[in-house]
Amino acid sequence: MRVLIATDGSECSYEAARQFIKLTHAMRHHITVIHVMPLLMVGRDAAYLQIEEEREGLAALNTVKSIFDDVAIPVETEMKQGIPANTILEVARQGDYDLIVIGHRGRGGFRELLLGSVSKTIVHNSPCSVLIGR
Repeated sequence: MRVLIATDGSECSYEAARQFIKLTHAMRHHITVIHVMPLLMVGRDAAYLQIEEEREGLAALNTVKSIFDDVAIPVETEMKQGIPANTILEVARQGDYDLIVIGHRGRGGFRELLLGSVSKTIVHNSPCSVLIGR
């Protein structure tokens, strides 16, 4: 099974990865962990914000990777830039994934007001099954 695990660095996204492991009993799958940096970088401090977002994205990817490393399951990691829900859906379609795993809430705040609920958009538009972790 091809599995796409989306992380935004929130505890909900980490818990979704843990729930996936529990539900599948650590069976072997082709797993890709993705973090999407939103396209909100404008203005005078754009370069600093971009660097900070990349740092946070790498930390999120490494956290999920370590969750899988703890149970000896290899994963690939990928960082993209775009509108998070749209980018996740595009990767899922292009990669012919069987399952998307995502947390029920992201980091929230102003960014969520601008972008809308990523998990809601994915559930309504996914080309495959979706596991939402709480």
